[in-house]
Amino acid sequence: MDTTKTKESERQAQAWLVHLTSGTATREDGEAFRRWCLASEQHAEAFARTRQMWHDLGPAIARRQDAAPRGGRPAPRHAVRMSRRAFLGSAIAASVAAVVVARYGFDMGGQRGTGATLRTAVGEQRHVDVTQGVALEMNTATDIGVRSSGNAITGFRLRSGEAVVRIDASHTTPFVVELDDARVLSGPGALFAVRCVDGVSSVTCLEGQAVLARAATKTLVKPSQQLAFDADGLGAAMAVNPDTALAWRHRVLIYDNQPLADVVTDINRYRPGRIVITDRALGERRVHARFTLDQMADVATLIEDAYGAHATHLPGGWVLLS
Repeated sequence: MDTTKTKESERQAQAWLVHLTSGTATREDGEAFRRWCLASEQHAEAFARTRQMWHDLGPAIARRQDAAPRGGRPAPRHAVRMSRRAFLGSAIAASVAAVVVARYGFDMGGQRGTGATLRTAVGEQRHVDVTQGVALEMNTATDIGVRSSGNAITGFRLRSGEAVVRIDASHTTPFVVELDDARVLSGPGALFAVRCVDGVSSVTCLEGQAVLARAATKTLVKPSQQLAFDADGLGAAMAVNPDTALAWRHRVLIYDNQPLADVVTDINRYRPGRIVITDRALGERRVHARFTLDQMADVATLIEDAYGAHATHLPGGWVLLS
């Protein structure tokens, strides 16, 4: 094995561990880390070794924390005892750097819409009456810019996330939903869902009908059909089971014969932090699963138990599955 490449992989693995436990890692960082792990076996092996070090250091750090108040000056009365997770979150970089250097010789060296904005936080769902005769069911991490003309609300732009739109039969004024570079046109009595996540947009019709207008093309979407598009083009309207595709309306997530990597990507929308699969074979495994939103805090453990994965829990809700 090339010693230079091995050392570089170990250096990168250490840097990833420090960043992932810093409390500042983003969703994009999680995707970049996953790609790094899958890029070569050396990367995955290097991170496995570094992760084991992290596990070995945990008890030592906890013992040092417990022993600290007994040595030297007594802690001030107003001092707050930090949890192990909080301690690791703030001190892991310095602790790992100091101990690993000594022990192992490593150097770890949007677009804004007009009008009001409607948002949901991660894990939050909301029901909103946008205007008389138009109601929304907003899913997790959704950002909507309301459109108006004068005093009348005429539609909204879905910047990100997912929502179900219900237009009463009595609402005859046009209501236009924008997503990415397209518009959804509908009529009285329509019930449809729009979604814009990870560069892919879609409209799913439940009742009535919806028309997706993109450039010079208009495509009819009928009940129990879904039409998706992205930067590469527009797909065909496909039959879907709304009870499965929109199970989140009942605080349930259902996955039917989907790769575990896709399941985890979707689950990450509903929980703080990030679950990252570092093993390609595990990510490609097709699964059937059903989770409630109330299980999101423990979902990584459920996946670990159900599919034989090994989970490494890091501060900030980050979990590595291998």
